[in-house]
Amino acid sequence: MVGADAGWVNAGTARHGAALADVDAVVEAITRLYASAGYRPLVPPHLFQAEVMLDLYGEDLRSRAFLFPGGGGEDGMEELCLRPDFTVPVAIAHGEAGWARAAKYAYRGPVFRRQERGAGRPIEYLQAGIENIGALDPAAAEAQVLSLTLQGLETVEAEGYRVTTGDLGIVFALLDAIIMPKWLRRRLRRHVWRPKRFADLIEEAVALEQPPQSPRRSAILAAARNGLPAIDSAARAEGEVLGMRGLSEMAERAIDLSGPAAAPPHLAPEQGALIEAVLSLAGESGEVLGRLRDLTAAAGVDLSRAIEAFERRLDAFNRAGLDGEALAFDARFGRALEYYDGFVFEVTVPDRPWLPPLAGGGRYDSLTIELGAAGHGVPAVGAMLRPEAAMAARAPHEPAAPPAPAPTLAGAPSLRRIALSAGDLVLALPSKGRLQQDTIDWFAARGIAIRRTGAGREYSAAVEGVPGLGVALLSAGEIPGALEAGQIHLGVTGEDLIQERVANWDRRVALLSRMGFGHADLIVAVPAWWADVETMADLDEAAERFRARHGQAMRIATKYHALTRQFFRRCGVADYRIVDSQGATEAAPKNQSAEALVDITSSGETLRANHLRVLSDGLILRSQACLFASRAGTWTDAARTAAAHLSKKLATPVLPDA
Repeated sequence: MVGADAGWVNAGTARHGAALADVDAVVEAITRLYASAGYRPLVPPHLFQAEVMLDLYGEDLRSRAFLFPGGGGEDGMEELCLRPDFTVPVAIAHGEAGWARAAKYAYRGPVFRRQERGAGRPIEYLQAGIENIGALDPAAAEAQVLSLTLQGLETVEAEGYRVTTGDLGIVFALLDAIIMPKWLRRRLRRHVWRPKRFADLIEEAVALEQPPQSPRRSAILAAARNGLPAIDSAARAEGEVLGMRGLSEMAERAIDLSGPAAAPPHLAPEQGALIEAVLSLAGESGEVLGRLRDLTAAAGVDLSRAIEAFERRLDAFNRAGLDGEALAFDARFGRALEYYDGFVFEVTVPDRPWLPPLAGGGRYDSLTIELGAAGHGVPAVGAMLRPEAAMAARAPHEPAAPPAPAPTLAGAPSLRRIALSAGDLVLALPSKGRLQQDTIDWFAARGIAIRRTGAGREYSAAVEGVPGLGVALLSAGEIPGALEAGQIHLGVTGEDLIQERVANWDRRVALLSRMGFGHADLIVAVPAWWADVETMADLDEAAERFRARHGQAMRIATKYHALTRQFFRRCGVADYRIVDSQGATEAAPKNQSAEALVDITSSGETLRANHLRVLSDGLILRSQACLFASRAGTWTDAARTAAAHLSKKLATPVLPDA
């Protein structure tokens, strides 16, 4: 049942009877509230072209939303996205009817989010919200959106919540006001939403000395001072010209890197300190406003327009019946919400941390430009409310334990473990090739004899030396899934395959032993002639310029989608698109199907033969064959007894909880 004591509704929870009536009544009440303020209903489609969302959110969208083939057809929709939120589709609908007008929209319905297995968060939940687009008075629109959202929570009778506000416009205004090279300002603006990368860029910018340059970088910078022919010669000396990225792009960046503005430091230490001081502002809005005014005045930096906008917003809040000066403000808040670019807010319940935010929203003027609005875009602000989460915050709310983890599509009961004619403890080995033989030799060296049965044509094997141990033969790519599902107790496969195919792998399997064979490195490689790209930071900069030149994201060919996304996110590279490669990945740049790649390499010879080069910090993972144990397997007493015998032979524990 959904109600005061139900907790945050789990995915897969059916709404029926009194629970359905309760939800419907709440949503209807919120809808009437929005209608009374002039917001007319709009119902965008559940499905829309994924290309739009990928351009806005980047490749990380694939880890948060449901994307699937669209089947082609006259509309050209090769890939579709199941609606992860309402803001973008509502803004698209507004733009299709014409950007040069003001309109207020209200929406309600389900949204769909991909979740990590076992996260306990729903993959489908309801949202109700509003979007105010084209308003002539931005401060009044912001006040109305926040006020209606809080009135909606009062309608639901939610209690114990806290409102936090922020303003990304202050950060952007500060970057525009401080004297710095244009390329640095552009880079910092692009990474406002990635706090770690932003902080790293500030630290690098104030450094008096830059890291030592490689001979390749030194050569291209020297060539850049002698013009395009010298750059062309230096680049071609490194390797064949491959891919869509052209010589002129590389030359333009090399010239920028070699110019006077490239000499360190790029930012005065006091400027770096000012940026950090402004980002550290937190407290009641009225107090923060005063401190911001004092900070910037003391530094001689003109933020008058941003400060006046802050003041107008607080005045508008007061006129709307809110105590604007008392609202909590945090200058760092909102930097994980990439399409917001101004005022932002979020409503949470501090004493129920397992609940998601009850509501949140903000200003997204820049998004309208991305969606087709001309000039400086159209003023736009909106907010969403989660009715069921708000209902879970109703009074009385005595302290309670978090709700049970939500079932997900991947959370169905585990399949029965692979049946064998004998074997209480099931060990899966690679079914063929050098990896299988090396594995058999590894066990043989420890007194465990494994041999294939059926003249080597059947996927079965016999084992001697460990009572109760049975062996199954699976492909190396199947073993991660079998371990995760608990179909087998133990398995031998590559560390790269486990980390790629098992989300939160260390919670689901235990790494028992690295076996010393099957070595390979998962790396990021680029065409060798890209003499200006040595690091992941260089790749990020080149990717931004690539989009500006070609109107599309830089393509990365790989079989390792999850590991690529994780590594690129960690390195602050956002503007790229993964191209699935199930063939010869190294050929992708030459075939112009991708600009760079992520792949496994042992010696690097294939990369060199294809005029490719590994980035200096482009090592994602040093992989080798490993023995893993499943944390989801059925570890019966018999299985544990067999595991004890195996542990003695291997001289290492094989139970995942040992």
